[in-house]
Amino acid sequence: MARPIPETPRLLLGTGSLLGVSRATRDRTLQVATRFAEPESLAVTISKALKAGAAGVVASPSRSLRQALAELPESVPAYALLPNVREYTRDLVDLGPVGAIGKRLGQVRASARLRIGFTALRRFPGVMRGDFVARVMMLIEAEAALLAARDLRAVVLAAPFTDLFLAGRHRRFFEALLRHVRRRFHALAGLETHNLGHLLAALEEWGLAPDFVIGPVNPRGLGMKPTREDVLERLARSPVPVLAAELRAGGQVTLAEGAAFARARGAHGLVPDLVDLEDLSAELRALRG
Repeated sequence: MARPIPETPRLLLGTGSLLGVSRATRDRTLQVATRFAEPESLAVTISKALKAGAAGVVASPSRSLRQALAELPESVPAYALLPNVREYTRDLVDLGPVGAIGKRLGQVRASARLRIGFTALRRFPGVMRGDFVARVMMLIEAEAALLAARDLRAVVLAAPFTDLFLAGRHRRFFEALLRHVRRRFHALAGLETHNLGHLLAALEEWGLAPDFVIGPVNPRGLGMKPTREDVLERLARSPVPVLAAELRAGGQVTLAEGAAFARARGAHGLVPDLVDLEDLSAELRALRG
């Protein structure tokens, strides 16, 4: 029997800084990357986060995160952020679009390759003739298998891809993606964006409702596009749950200030990143409370 789709979370641990995606200072970002270079330290931190009240971890299939999830004895609720844009861009240059997808399929377990066979049969002709939508669907399938999460709660499209399809006004892609994720993975279908106001407006216009959207919300308006005021207006009336990221505005405010601001303006939940947390257990407990 297919498991029921889980509820939208209120508090997640973000890990984008491990991929070099952060508005924090360069020194702070490098400090976090160095600290969690070894999977063992990252595994311990994820375990602490779950005990402190995080509903799960936003996980992109990097080597360190895959190994950290594999080392933990308990199943970690994973909110898969796909694709790993940094690694995919590098492979795209070296191997081309088909080769980059093939590389990922070659790295997954044989049992996983069998499970994604149906999607491959449907999408592979499009992949070969250069259909970008088909390539993205196969890429998501391959990277979800590569992450190998034992408890996959959601598949979240990474912001560069979300914003690319948003700029192209590609309503049908979003509709197909949301339907595919829910049916294929029995998981929540989420979108990450760097253009929260634009995305919420488009979703309202198109009548589409992802299970949640992750985007910047903070008192300084850093990263809130098109404007801070526009994002706050749409956030207050959007039926789509928004999980607020970039809470500290690159270090300009405290995590508590950013969290209080986001919640007061209608954010459904919070996604503090590793780079935002000084005392992880204490701060996550405070946010949970």
